[in-house]
Amino acid sequence: MDSPAWQAEEMTITKFHELLRVDPSIGPELVKKYLEAIQQHDGTLKALITINSRALETAIEKATETLTYNQTNKPFPLLHSVPIILKDNYSTTDLPTSAGVQALQNLRTKDDSEVVSQLRAAGAIILAKANLHEFALQGTTLSSLGGQTLNPYDKARTPGGSSGGTGAALAANFGLAGCGTDTMNSLRSPASACGIVGFRPSTGRVSCVGVVPVSQTQDVAGPMGKSVGDVRILYRVMKRPDGGEGDSLDTSEMIPRTGRQVRIGVLEAYFQDESVESEYIAENKIVQDIIRSSLNSVQEQDADIVLVPLAPSSHPDWSYGTLFAKGDTQAFEFKHYLDEFLRSALVSSTPHRSLESIAQSGEFDLEAMTHVFSAALEDPETFSLMSEAYRSRLEYIAALKESVKQCFDRYDIDALAYPHQTQLPVKIGAKLQSGRNGVLAALTGRPAICIPAGWSPKTASAVLGVPVGLELMGRRWGDDELLDIAERAERILKGRVAIY
Repeated sequence: MDSPAWQAEEMTITKFHELLRVDPSIGPELVKKYLEAIQQHDGTLKALITINSRALETAIEKATETLTYNQTNKPFPLLHSVPIILKDNYSTTDLPTSAGVQALQNLRTKDDSEVVSQLRAAGAIILAKANLHEFALQGTTLSSLGGQTLNPYDKARTPGGSSGGTGAALAANFGLAGCGTDTMNSLRSPASACGIVGFRPSTGRVSCVGVVPVSQTQDVAGPMGKSVGDVRILYRVMKRPDGGEGDSLDTSEMIPRTGRQVRIGVLEAYFQDESVESEYIAENKIVQDIIRSSLNSVQEQDADIVLVPLAPSSHPDWSYGTLFAKGDTQAFEFKHYLDEFLRSALVSSTPHRSLESIAQSGEFDLEAMTHVFSAALEDPETFSLMSEAYRSRLEYIAALKESVKQCFDRYDIDALAYPHQTQLPVKIGAKLQSGRNGVLAALTGRPAICIPAGWSPKTASAVLGVPVGLELMGRRWGDDELLDIAERAERILKGRVAIY
């Protein structure tokens, strides 16, 4: 562990497997390293809720498997011995599944979620389960069970969310890769705030069975990592065996454009911040400068990438305010699908079988809650799957999908590019993270990835600066094509900087 190879760079899955070919003991040693980092730093960061007490024992068992693979010259399973951080809304048989909620701290399930089963089958070690914004309903990662997670790069700021525990844990090198979920922004927001990579797959590509739900229309499970390469490997394991394409959407967009050139539409409407406060205006200028500079670098250094500016007048109003007001389904679906999950045969033990029971218990953080938590309890007629207001939102989403497809076709583009958020992560104590641009992908079901693009100026609380993320949104079902584009951009930008 003290060799130059270990000290020279952050570990990747590929590098880790290369080292295992030389020395199987590297597996347990890496787990020890992560556990030591957790012990040293997580008391402050509060990134994790539960640490797997058997993680090191499992790593030692897998070292014996490694020896066998090496002696027989057989390839490793894709995630062999890889220590994974799971957001604590993925069901696990051996650890509680809390969704960050004190009322559910003892919830147990009979089986792993489908994705966790696939991770284990591919050789992964579940190292820990991470804090999240309570019920995954907001973007500051505050919960009654895990407390307030801090951003490793600026402990005065939040790590984004709702998958902020996973994001902060990976940024702090508590694990090799991780898994989160995304209903509005929640894989990409922590990626932007914590200087890592977060990938929202096309809706339906990855199973959400066994994941504590928010909105069946918008929820996805997806990978997070310190490089696009690691995210790609994790995604290969997480994908449904059938590809997840069994919906009614036109799959013609799966066919890549012909020719070598990659055309990226620059979504100008997503660069400006709506705030009038001087602090946020200044932050927006920082973000704009970083994202524009990063895009220019990509175009200058990759001759086959062309930027296509898209003026706000060239497409319908895709602003956050409009999309949230007309399309967001969370408040209509949350109670229904959460109650369904809590009452399902999967859940073997829980003191609460309904949202109403949790609300009555008071065992949650009121400061962390949003309108989504209370909407169907206070107005069940409006916020239901049978209401006209809900049907209207589904119709709006259908029209939105068509408008985005038309934009891609009209400008012959492979992806859209924009800052994931138009300001830096908010300070600790803020109730919400505004200025995020992830909702367009969430409502249209398109794949989207956020990669590190640059850093804000250094401050007393942020000695390296604060990370700023570039988001790329691709064609429906074009997940692998988008990962290719992101990997090309990442090689040029080299935006990841280790904090510990």
